[in-house]
This record gives sequence, structure tokens and C-alpha cells, in this order.
Amino acid sequence: MLYRQEEKSSLLVRLKEKSVSSVFVGLTVLAMAGWIYLLSSMFLKFMLWWFS
Repeated sequence: MLYRQEEKSSLLVRLKEKSVSSVFVGLTVLAMAGWIYLLSSMFLKFMLWWFS
């Protein structure tokens, strides 16, 4: 019975570690998408200014 409790707590620890890493990956992807949007919009404005 004690072994099952250890296994359960180990499972909770593993799930918590996976959720922390997935949140980190999600925030990183969101930040990269924000930078790509910002740089592409600046490039588009520059091109429109250059050709006008």
C-alpha cells in the first residue's frame, strides 16, 4: 500500500514537471511569434514607405 502512495506522488511530481516545461515552451513559442509579427510588420511598413 505504501508503494502505491509513493508511485502516486511520483506521478504527480512527473506531471508537475511536464506542465512546467510545457508552459515554458508555450511562452517561448508565443514570444517568438510576437517577434516575427513585429519584425514582419516593420519590414512591410518600410517596403510600403520605400515604394511610395
